[in-house]
Amino acid sequence: MKTTLLNRAVKAIAACALLTWGSASMAAATTWNLEANCGGNTMASVSCGTVSGNALTAQAYSTTTASGTTFAAATIQNYGVGFGMGVENASGTDINNPNHSMDNYNGTDLIVLNFTTAVNLSTITLGWSSSDSDITVLAYTGTGTPTIAGKTLAGTTATSLVGSGWTSVKNYGSTTTTALAESSADKVITTTDTTTYSSWWIISAYNAGYGSGSTAFDTINDYVKIMSVAGSTRSTAGVPEPGSLALMGLGLLGLIGSRRKTKGLAA
Repeated sequence: MKTTLLNRAVKAIAACALLTWGSASMAAATTWNLEANCGGNTMASVSCGTVSGNALTAQAYSTTTASGTTFAAATIQNYGVGFGMGVENASGTDINNPNHSMDNYNGTDLIVLNFTTAVNLSTITLGWSSSDSDITVLAYTGTGTPTIAGKTLAGTTATSLVGSGWTSVKNYGSTTTTALAESSADKVITTTDTTTYSSWWIISAYNAGYGSGSTAFDTINDYVKIMSVAGSTRSTAGVPEPGSLALMGLGLLGLIGSRRKTKGLAA
């Protein structure tokens, strides 16, 4: 009888914990408007404002040449309302349309986003595109602050992005075989990863060289500008502390003891 009551108590505690932790679900998605809130024309990190207490900064990197594989700081550009953020690589050859976008012509461009609170990146809105609009998305799941400059695009050793803590490599786009016309129509890309939370995210022009998890697309050059991103933080409302769970357990055990004592008196 004692063992049965103890088992019931353990199950009750677990059920209460699960119900409470259930409220620690993903918070509502928050949108950061890059076209309106980010700076530009710099190789340094730029502020993109604070939304719901979560501040965002962005910085651009690019491989230096079409055949290059090592990233260096690049110029991040903000082309404003209806367009979004693009990248000019350090070689200075990306200043003309469409090469001033985030592209994979004459090198692979990326924009790294740093949030003060970890988010699950749910949507990416492109404000402008040309030729094609395939992108690669990576999340940083390593320790410490990531280093991008000097890292290689391909490979799995510590000298590469993927080998130094960047994971969740996913490509979003199409396998179109025909180059598309320049377009300023918003294109919303919904990510398929709902479990990865990180303070650091990379959005890059598509490149199959990032490695594991990527889907091979076409070889048409991709030119895009990022207008906004949306993501959700983990909600910690209602998450019990260990001490609270312990008190909950003692309370249930006390209740069981009280019931046994009552039954004994009744007998």
